[in-house]
Amino acid sequence: MATLAFRYGMGIILAVVGALSVILNGLLFFVCLKRNRLRTPPRYFLISLAVVDIVAVFGWLSLTIVSLFNDGWILPSEVCKLQEYTVSLCLYINSHSFLLLAFERCLLFVRPSKHREIFINTVVLIVILALWAFDGTLSAFPYFGWGTVSYFSNQFQCAMDYEKNIREMNFVTVMCFGIPITICLGLYLFIFITIRKIKKREDDDGALIVERNRKAIGDSYSQRLKNQQHKFQNAGTKAIKPNIGKKFTYTEDGYISNDSSDDENTQKSVNKDAQKQTVQQKKVYHMAKNDALLTKTYVIMTFLVFLLWLPYLVVTYIFVKDRYANISDEVMFMLVFLCQCSTLVKPVVYVTYNGYFRKHVIKLLRGKRVKQTDTESDGQTDPRGYDNLAVEQ
Repeated sequence: MATLAFRYGMGIILAVVGALSVILNGLLFFVCLKRNRLRTPPRYFLISLAVVDIVAVFGWLSLTIVSLFNDGWILPSEVCKLQEYTVSLCLYINSHSFLLLAFERCLLFVRPSKHREIFINTVVLIVILALWAFDGTLSAFPYFGWGTVSYFSNQFQCAMDYEKNIREMNFVTVMCFGIPITICLGLYLFIFITIRKIKKREDDDGALIVERNRKAIGDSYSQRLKNQQHKFQNAGTKAIKPNIGKKFTYTEDGYISNDSSDDENTQKSVNKDAQKQTVQQKKVYHMAKNDALLTKTYVIMTFLVFLLWLPYLVVTYIFVKDRYANISDEVMFMLVFLCQCSTLVKPVVYVTYNGYFRKHVIKLLRGKRVKQTDTESDGQTDPRGYDNLAVEQ
């Protein structure tokens, strides 16, 4: 059994961690919603992570603190199941949100035009709601009879009793660690290889070119209809045979013209429309200066959270194989404490590596607005607020 000094000491430390987690995650949530330039679709995933961390503090950490100070579980059994549900929900949403963040970063560097098309308000909100519904259902499996919830005195928390259902443990391991870690690792390796290639593509001004796209999403709907009309306006008509008696010349753009003033004016109009269509569709996507830095921030967040959870996973498998393994209560709780610190590490990493976010926090506290000409952001140059895109038409 853990000593009294250990229980009270860890209870105080865990209370501090929980308080800091609520403050920093609440600050991240409030600033991203309050500042228009931070309220962008890709950042909705960060807001979702902040919400689940705050839920974890009240539904997980706080109940563990109560157990530490009382040396056991004194609350109803329904609250015990609620704590286990919160732990599972936190783990599922963190793992799957990191996977979505990796996909968002990868699409940004590979096909920014598609990134602008996919990561819009409606799509991202639907994805987040679907994520919460899916992970909430997976976390409720013990309520459906698959798995048993028990209170573990050496962990001072309620958790899944995997000794009674090893299949449930293997399922959680694959869904929360195996698939997300493998895909995130592959995507981030691909991103850094892509960044090395992008650094070799520069325009005349020295800006790094991510993509040259002639048919990118971004033109107005009416203009796209006009482009389709120009494309098919002469479909099915007979080709006009040239008048042999007139002199033909070629314009600089390669179009045929003759001496007839009417034909010449008509051809000039067609040339003008064709040039206008090309200018409106051609887009060059440049890499903003903070793109790579924000990607590294996500990598660090992902790596640290999985690193904090992996020791607990390993020891759990050890206990499944040998329930009498020689691991002290203090060591076991320290592994649980590392998992609980994952609620704090994400906002700390994001605030530390994102100077633009800190600038918005200071200006929000001072009650000032960020100038619209300020371009020192996560690449936010698009008026609709897409993250890390610089577009030249």
